[in-house]
Amino acid sequence: MTDVPGSAPTAGGDQEVDVVELGVPARTAYVSVLRTTAAALAARRDFTLDEIEDLRIAVDEASALLLSQAIPDSQLTCRFELAGDELTVSVSVRSRNPRVPSRNSFAWTVLTALAGKVETSVDPDEQRATVTLTKRGEAVRRPRHDTSSAEVRKLDEARQARSRRASDRAGAPRDSARGSGTTQLPSHETGAVEQ
Repeated sequence: MTDVPGSAPTAGGDQEVDVVELGVPARTAYVSVLRTTAAALAARRDFTLDEIEDLRIAVDEASALLLSQAIPDSQLTCRFELAGDELTVSVSVRSRNPRVPSRNSFAWTVLTALAGKVETSVDPDEQRATVTLTKRGEAVRRPRHDTSSAEVRKLDEARQARSRRASDRAGAPRDSARGSGTTQLPSHETGAVEQ
């Protein structure tokens, strides 16, 4: 796995992009490494569980499309770019006859539904086909509420008070005859035999 050193500014220059590159043998058995990496990076960006799962499936589908045309013993290369609320995943492989999926295919429909933005490219000089997926994280776009420690204490105290009130309302019957405030269990729960 190659973690490209440092962060690079985007074309606009105002936002940093973290880049992770990964190369695995172009075999189905290694696609799980790409799926797991995609999920881990999406989780670091606070994607929702549904968004993470969509991205995992999209990476799997893109890899399967490319593996079908891979040159034996070649590498399946995956480049992850993390910028703001976006995770861009570019999966590529060397192929004797590089081609991209038809935009009318079922695979294309699945990819666009799961990833949002899908692009494909072919580099005939390098004999390389690439599928690029861009997924935006909904959770990242939601504003976060920072809670101060005083607010946290107040919330905890309120929860504890509610919990005490709820247990008092649903609590066990009191022994009013003795006025001791202790709980008297029915005889069937204590094992006592009534006469």
